[in-house]
Amino acid sequence: MTIEENQAKGLWSRVRVLLGVRDSHHGLSEVDEFGIQIPPARLRYDVAGTNDLDWFLEGGRLGVKTLESTLESQNLDLASFGSVLDFGCGCGRVLRHLSDFTETQLHGTDISRKGIAWADRHLNFAEFGTNKLNPPTRYRPDSFDFIYAFSVFTHLSHDLQKAWMSEMHRILKPSGYLLISVHGTHYRDKIPEELQSEFDKGKLVVTGVRQNGSNRCAAFHPEDYVREHMANELGFDILQRASRGALGNPEQDVYLMRSV
Repeated sequence: MTIEENQAKGLWSRVRVLLGVRDSHHGLSEVDEFGIQIPPARLRYDVAGTNDLDWFLEGGRLGVKTLESTLESQNLDLASFGSVLDFGCGCGRVLRHLSDFTETQLHGTDISRKGIAWADRHLNFAEFGTNKLNPPTRYRPDSFDFIYAFSVFTHLSHDLQKAWMSEMHRILKPSGYLLISVHGTHYRDKIPEELQSEFDKGKLVVTGVRQNGSNRCAAFHPEDYVREHMANELGFDILQRASRGALGNPEQDVYLMRSV
């Protein structure tokens, strides 16, 4: 594609976003350059920490780039998986960029009923449902080849970390793959000073635990904790760790695991 064609495409994209399309449920709504509707600002804020439209779209694209590059490092192809789950998908920030994966059964689940209702209405290339703060999910055992969870375990207590990792193992197929992003060493300075020594000892640190599952609860993961308590104890092998490797969730660490 020439520079002029790229410029024209970008201009048309901006025009489409500005003009919007008619939504039978909510009147005039915005669409991206592919004609996929854009969620309202309140839902974008819930999944991205900001309602900035450009970052919502770019962050989702970078999420897919993280998935693809991490899998490729292990000679795996995202498009080759028969079934994929976005755990903690919100209103589909990442999933919206997988609309051309027509050979893959795409699923999304989240605790946000409003986010799931919007995604179920507008992202008709995937199946959506809600989950509660505590497992289990509604999925049958051995349902998925690949599950990814961007910045989900960053907001859970120790007990919920283990409970949900067990649930991930239950619904993954044998030798299925799991990718998660967490607050690693880069975020140590965000930990209250009196708790930093716990992190240095390899212990999970959680603040705001009374608001478990929300953005007001923050969990910080030393590598030793992830390896021992989230992987080894619960039936996962860690295939790769990428420090600050979550491009769409800046500076978070990425772990790719395989169920055993």
